[in-house]
Amino acid sequence: MKIGYLGPSGTFSHEACKQYNKNNTIIQYRTISETIIALSNNEIQEAIVPIENSLQGGVTETIDTLIKYENIFVKQELILQITHNLLANKNYKLSDLKEIYSHPQAIAQCHNFIEKNLKHVAINQISSTALAAKEIKNKDFCACIANEICISEYGLTLLEKNIQDNNSNYTKFWVLNKNKNSNGKKMSIIFSTQNKPGELYKILGIFNENKINMSKIESRPAKTVLGEYIFLVDIDTNDRIDYTLEILKNECSYFRILGIY
Repeated sequence: MKIGYLGPSGTFSHEACKQYNKNNTIIQYRTISETIIALSNNEIQEAIVPIENSLQGGVTETIDTLIKYENIFVKQELILQITHNLLANKNYKLSDLKEIYSHPQAIAQCHNFIEKNLKHVAINQISSTALAAKEIKNKDFCACIANEICISEYGLTLLEKNIQDNNSNYTKFWVLNKNKNSNGKKMSIIFSTQNKPGELYKILGIFNENKINMSKIESRPAKTVLGEYIFLVDIDTNDRIDYTLEILKNECSYFRILGIY
């Protein structure tokens, strides 16, 4: 089986992909959108993409792309703890470092460590932590903030482990394929309502009336008319779920099940 993920090698998506199944062929793509499109075009059989981070919120590129491709479904979710590490091509002292490379979010999430230990160092922002690791592979007196998997991927040395400010940093990934599951304890749906007062309130009331727990709701612009939105909702299934879905299909102007898992 071929599984696609957001590259390059050493990203957290890569780590999630390897943890999911080590025995399959994994293929990297430049963007989340390209990964999902490759699945839609049957270049791969499954894709692993980030959907939500506990500190940063929903991954809008994933949501917006899934809205476009109705032949793709959620098979499973994976939770990965995000830890940041200081890596270099040699075992430097922190006082010897001259530059740091990393993604802006990773730099921000390691602010306290940088302020305490690396105020003398120039900081360079780059498009991913894995690319930062690749960038400093052959640069002396430089370090990167990256995933620990980059040590083996790029032949780097660990200078400091777990330098993030907040240890409660988790990313949820979705395993996507083209098969629609019919059973599971959790369900993700997307829907839109008529642009009238109280419409969203009415839809949310349907969940309440049928004792269905809603663990997440997020809105994205429908990209049709200003003020119209598509809502992504995660719910827990119960014995009234089929009845509830039938009501929602009739009440919503657009309704689709992203996955049952």
